[in-house]
Amino acid sequence: MTDHSSNIAEKNQGRRSVVAWLLFPLALFPLAALLTYDWRSIPALCIPPRPHTNWIGALGDGFAYYGYSLFGIAVWTIPALCIIAGLCAALGRNARILRRLPWFALFLFSTSGLLQVLGGHGGPLAAFAASVNTPNPGGAIGYLVMTRALSPLISDFGSSVVMAIAMLFALIAAVGLQDMAAFLRALANWASARNGYSAATGASNGNSDEEDQYLAALRAKEDARRLKEEEKARIKAEKIAAKEAARAAKEAAKEAARAEKEAARAEKEAAKQAKLGTGGAAPAPAPAAQAAAPQDDKGPYILPSTNLLKPLSKSKADHGDVGEMSKRLIDTLKIFNIDAELAYTVPGPVVTKYALHLAPGIRYSAVKSISDNLMGALHAKSIRIEAPIPGEDSVGIEVPNRAPAGITFREIVESDAWRNFKGELPLLFGKDAAGKELIADLASMPHMLVAGATGQGKSVCLNAIINGLLMTKTPEELKFIMVDPKSVEFTAYAALPHLIVPVITDNMKVVFSLQWAVVEMEKRLKMFARAKVKNIYDFNHRPSFTQTDMFGEDTAVGSDVPKTVPYVVIIIDEVADLMAAAAKQVVPNISRLTAKARAAGIHLILATQRPDAKVITGTIKANIPGRVAFKTATSIDSRTILDDIGAENLIGRGDMLFKSKEGLLIRAQGAWIRDDEVSAVTHFIEEHSATQFDDRFTKKLSTLKEEEVDLYGEGGGGDDAERAAAQEAREQVKAENNASDFKKAVECIINTQRASTSHFQRKLGWGYNHSAKIMDMLEDAGIIGPQIGAGPRQIIMDQEQLLAVFNSNSSVGDAEQDTQEEDGQ
Repeated sequence: MTDHSSNIAEKNQGRRSVVAWLLFPLALFPLAALLTYDWRSIPALCIPPRPHTNWIGALGDGFAYYGYSLFGIAVWTIPALCIIAGLCAALGRNARILRRLPWFALFLFSTSGLLQVLGGHGGPLAAFAASVNTPNPGGAIGYLVMTRALSPLISDFGSSVVMAIAMLFALIAAVGLQDMAAFLRALANWASARNGYSAATGASNGNSDEEDQYLAALRAKEDARRLKEEEKARIKAEKIAAKEAARAAKEAAKEAARAEKEAARAEKEAAKQAKLGTGGAAPAPAPAAQAAAPQDDKGPYILPSTNLLKPLSKSKADHGDVGEMSKRLIDTLKIFNIDAELAYTVPGPVVTKYALHLAPGIRYSAVKSISDNLMGALHAKSIRIEAPIPGEDSVGIEVPNRAPAGITFREIVESDAWRNFKGELPLLFGKDAAGKELIADLASMPHMLVAGATGQGKSVCLNAIINGLLMTKTPEELKFIMVDPKSVEFTAYAALPHLIVPVITDNMKVVFSLQWAVVEMEKRLKMFARAKVKNIYDFNHRPSFTQTDMFGEDTAVGSDVPKTVPYVVIIIDEVADLMAAAAKQVVPNISRLTAKARAAGIHLILATQRPDAKVITGTIKANIPGRVAFKTATSIDSRTILDDIGAENLIGRGDMLFKSKEGLLIRAQGAWIRDDEVSAVTHFIEEHSATQFDDRFTKKLSTLKEEEVDLYGEGGGGDDAERAAAQEAREQVKAENNASDFKKAVECIINTQRASTSHFQRKLGWGYNHSAKIMDMLEDAGIIGPQIGAGPRQIIMDQEQLLAVFNSNSSVGDAEQDTQEEDGQ
């Protein structure tokens, strides 16, 4: 019983020691606070105060300031006390800190008084006190006790003697007379041993026995230490072996249980087959299941991990001198007779927001009218004025930082805001002006428009949104329809299992895809009505009921209705090109989807780099409350996107304005995701899953020709002459484009001396079908040879002949004519 109690006590002591070592770094906080203290960060000592550079932050500066004010330089005894207490706890020593605390307080009090007298006559103590902007080396306590009380009565020398005696008495009482005597005895023994060893090594003949005895004692001590370490290693190895054995036994038990479960399932299946009798062929799967069945079963779907993304690289913004900028801002406003005072500042990753309270009687528009003057006074590239700040009686002025902080995709994905987000379709944007993660729910939005000038971050924003959805949603929960007229933006997502059809690059096929989405929307709404639910969320979370049939099998009630349906997100990268090709059919379909598709779980994300009223019509914007605007060329473009100005004052490179469904404009910096990170995520998904295209939908798109699309809208409007004229115009434009691309291909061959379909795809950014067609034209013109194997084509013409073909239009026209004749045949 005694051994058991001692073992428990040793275990508890071991746990307390581990906890004490883990908490020991907290004992170093007072020392770090004093070492990195800067009195210029204290508002009472410096106006305006500098930003806190203390390792412990504002709390560290406060501790150092009040410590120096109260105890003076004697405050350095507090870190020493904390470190000693932490070491005693970590080493398992019962120091009885609470009992000895009054004596330590007396030691601190007497040290403060003694330093007040010693530092009052100059020297290094006075210099150190001046460096930390403390008028009294002993603080307020030393000044009151020594300078004001004892020194006038018994002089500086007498008061110093009194304080020294008090300090020695407090030290002896706090440490303990026995502990101090033992410490001095151990120190004396150590010194004598060192002296004896030195004398033994220095003697020539007389002290050899003492030297041998000393060396033998050292060897015995070393042997004892080695034996103790070996015993500890043996005990540790036995514990590890016991844990491994327990783990192996647990795994073996799990495997046995799993095998037993599989055997029971097999017996149940055999019994069921025997009960059914002869057992005909298994029923064929439903057509919908056939359409969604994967082409290659690679096991259960696995969500991508954040380990696929690049490691985080810390980036800190350079906000400049915020106090100086605030003063310059207020002085500039005073020049224009606008009295204001600084309310607060919000240093963000890209911009710093200055909130100002205007004097009574001053209009907010007065600040907006002098925006150019403020931009010049602040030496800023651009500023944005928010007058007033929503929900406040102040004006916000956003000034770009000297050096912005980079915001990475992984930083947002690993944040608590992303992990704890409860939305159905989380959209990852970046961080707002205050440095808070900006995440929205597309399901409640329910559609979104992304627009801005070229090269301002639109494509990166779309990649961040798509990859954020891929990190959280399985193919059973989410499906995509991606439209990429430029054929280069969504190539990385071509093999995703989330895609209903391959990435669409032909504008004419987009019309059919939107019509399919409208039909799917109507089908889902009718299905929801039969299930007596209002939307997709209620449908997917409805309770399911089962009943037992005559063979004892459980059958779901309403088995013709699927248990769940996935969300569908349609992403159109360049809607302007689509509107130019088939606006009469696109606008009605988009209008119907934006008006009714929210309940069906179908959502649209439209992107364009031409934000004009002809592309972003009022019909489209009416039901798309979610807007994202990157930097625009003019305020007119900003109004077209956001119905408000401000996007023209953005600084680019991912700087955006997000308009929520409530109508609030939020300044944010988009999250940066690298191309290799996108490739890592998509490759991981491709390795662990196969494509799940809708076979019927995909087959229809593959057989759809451009001539089958009625640009006049399901047979209405336009006679045969108009149709023929439109067809002729399309053929002429097509011929001109082919001729232009033919010359580009010849120029590429001249520069690179290589001709292949994949080469044109990489160099010229064409799709596979178009590149193959141009290769046929080059072969018909006699420039390249026929296809032999899988390598590049042989270039038949030399450099001079190629230059002649490039400078001549006849060869291009002949080749195009021959190609058209072959297409007609």
